[in-house]
Amino acid sequence: MSTTTTLATGLGGAIGSDFRIAQQQLVFTEFSGKLSALNLFPAATVVQSKINFVLKGTFTLNLDTGVEGGTPATSDIQWNQETDILRNMLPLNKAKVLNLGAVNYASITAANLQGLPYSTTPIVGNNNATNLLTAGDVFAVLTNQGNYAKVQVVTYGYDITINWETYHIASGYSVLGTGYTEPEDVKLSSDGVHAFVTERSGDLVKVALTSANRSAATVVAKGLTAPQQIALDEAHNAAYVVEFAPSGALVKVNLTNGVSTPVVTGLINPVGVVVTSDLQFAYVSEQMTAAADGRISRIQLSNGARTTVATGLTAPFFLTWADPAQDALLVPQRDPANSIVSVNVTTGLKNVIASGVAARPSSVALPNSTEMLICSDSEIDEIDFTPFGTTGDLLIGIGFIPASTVAQTAGPSQGLATTAPGAPLYVVSAPFGGSLPIMVNYQEAAAAGAVFYQVKVDGIPHTDAWTNYFWNGVTSVLVTTTAKTVGPSAGCYPVHPLSELSLWDITMLGDMLDSTVLTNGLHTLQLVFLNSTGNPIPGLVSTPLIIRVNNQSCVASIADPVLETAPPVSADTCGVLHYGTNTTASVAVGFTASQPAGFGDYSTEIVRGATPLSFTPPLPSGTVGSLTSTFTAPVSQLLGSCPTAGFAAEIYVAATMTNGFGRQSQYDASALIAFVLTK
Repeated sequence: MSTTTTLATGLGGAIGSDFRIAQQQLVFTEFSGKLSALNLFPAATVVQSKINFVLKGTFTLNLDTGVEGGTPATSDIQWNQETDILRNMLPLNKAKVLNLGAVNYASITAANLQGLPYSTTPIVGNNNATNLLTAGDVFAVLTNQGNYAKVQVVTYGYDITINWETYHIASGYSVLGTGYTEPEDVKLSSDGVHAFVTERSGDLVKVALTSANRSAATVVAKGLTAPQQIALDEAHNAAYVVEFAPSGALVKVNLTNGVSTPVVTGLINPVGVVVTSDLQFAYVSEQMTAAADGRISRIQLSNGARTTVATGLTAPFFLTWADPAQDALLVPQRDPANSIVSVNVTTGLKNVIASGVAARPSSVALPNSTEMLICSDSEIDEIDFTPFGTTGDLLIGIGFIPASTVAQTAGPSQGLATTAPGAPLYVVSAPFGGSLPIMVNYQEAAAAGAVFYQVKVDGIPHTDAWTNYFWNGVTSVLVTTTAKTVGPSAGCYPVHPLSELSLWDITMLGDMLDSTVLTNGLHTLQLVFLNSTGNPIPGLVSTPLIIRVNNQSCVASIADPVLETAPPVSADTCGVLHYGTNTTASVAVGFTASQPAGFGDYSTEIVRGATPLSFTPPLPSGTVGSLTSTFTAPVSQLLGSCPTAGFAAEIYVAATMTNGFGRQSQYDASALIAFVLTK
């Protein structure tokens, strides 16, 4: 489940983007010539404020103007009296409400009020024990004018006395600088105060965000051919840029002298580029001749070798890593697809995770692991993949994996997760490993009066410490949550009140459960909710969730190549196999792959020089149990037209364990050998 919100409209071609987490600000280019920004927590002004206001029974109220008893069509709420007993605070027209409970009225800011799960459900104000609108209660209102109000009950009665304050939220959009010539991409410098911008006219420039007009920018490189997305490697004083052309290139730009060096040429209309953290590979999106013929290519930076990762994409644009493991790319597809697709860089599997997005999406930025910002031609949209939990179990799930998608029936699949295609994270029969983000239904827990909760595994409360960014009204700060003992209960974490939820970066994050301290196998996860004295609230527990944990590493090895003559000949100490004149002899390479519980997928590759080779039958790949396979090919097939050639053979075993946000690649294994075939 996800929610989509439009944050800005009327833009002049929003294309490349990058996110400043401390400022909670998206910096982006507009093709019309601007470098712009969008603040997720924009400034607010007070448009109405009242103290000790008496709202008469049955009367309506406009919280923007302060008019009581006006026409219902212009009012926001009504103190509705159905009988002498049955009463409620009724939202009118397009207005929505949410009861926050007995919280500190003075501490509620406009930022607290944004992004809350408002609804058209009236707030119960019955003249009996079910009344929520008691003295000190605070509720929030999203008005018909799109403003936000906080309302405090002072005294309850047929006529109810309230305090309120209504805020108008300014546009978060601002222009940082103008004068650019068809700017394409922007990437923030590691210093946090500068940015690099590509212009289609051929320049790569660097500019201070505090003085961001093009006239104040420093030209880093000139003469590039329609430069597009940027991948920065400031540690090595370099940037990688793709040049858009029918025979385009990936170039490496020296950030000091501006010299650009081709890494690979002959790319077809390349647009997007990202580079792996180990600086071994670049991934490039290419727009082929046919609209739905786009592809993703992997480029080895050391030698420019290109491998096709995925095809059949519709006008793919800028690329973003989907997770820290760098297993998948988020790829905007332009017209007519207008979607965001996740592409697995190992298997090439495509999974559409957002369809029907605004026309001509160009780039994606991830403020956190559960939120996506999409720059499209004329607007910027936000997709939240873990919205507030208004119904359902108190344990929402593990990361992007809902609790309902984890198999509970006894058998080989018990405890394994399988999500549906189109889910933010698509997994099939995946066990859990690493640090597990436990998603808590804070809204339901707070409504039930919970103050603390425990994360129990097999009945034992865990005491993990974990971090989450929190907007304090000025900046986004990293807050560490630790478990504490409350009364008789150890391992207690606080239930976040509703008024704070929209300020947390990952709204429903309730623990980063360290699964590495658990045995490999089945475990039962459950949340137990407590009152302010640390005592369990009867019946307020999540449904037990059985999960299968595995933190075992994969294993990979390759045997030395052997020339299958009589007798067989192994490579010499220099790694050379001499075939003489016997080109019909075969070369055998033995591969092994395993994972103790079978949770891994393997792939193999043989490269001649910089060219990956394909064979019939193909090189072995698949899901590991415990694989031992010998691949053979004739010398003539390996050499092709070369009398002498160097080869590399590799096996890679990818662990299938997930933590709910991504695959746990720390458990992968690989092996590589090299050899030479010569007379």
